[in-house]
Amino acid sequence: MTKCIMRELENLGEDKLGRDTLKQARLTVKLPCGHSGGILDPDECIEAYIGKRNENKVFVATNDEDLRNKLRNNGSVPIFFYNRTGVLVMDSPSDVSAQKFKMREQLKLEPTKAEKIFLKGQQDAIMELEREQKEEEKLRER
Repeated sequence: MTKCIMRELENLGEDKLGRDTLKQARLTVKLPCGHSGGILDPDECIEAYIGKRNENKVFVATNDEDLRNKLRNNGSVPIFFYNRTGVLVMDSPSDVSAQKFKMREQLKLEPTKAEKIFLKGQQDAIMELEREQKEEEKLRER
């Protein structure tokens, strides 16, 4: 939770949230906002904090459909929400998330830089051996 979100909760007050909810929110660790300037709208603050890559590896729990849609398009943040029956649900990964996951899996199949250098050295050694064998065959034929 960021300071911007806490400010929004305090503005809503105990009447809307309930005393226990506000009390628990006050006990929650506050993370530094990812934006410059003063207090922002909570949605904007969350988007700024997550950024494009969600480098802090956070998840978002919200029932705000607009915010969930924006975050789904980002494709880098797990989203939780309460369904109509009050059960906490993790949102299905978006198409963007699925594409990013697929690309990461493909990259795992690629050789590392060290492996590429090693393979290049092996390839050069094999080619050198083949050249030597051809030269030896030519000398034998004479």
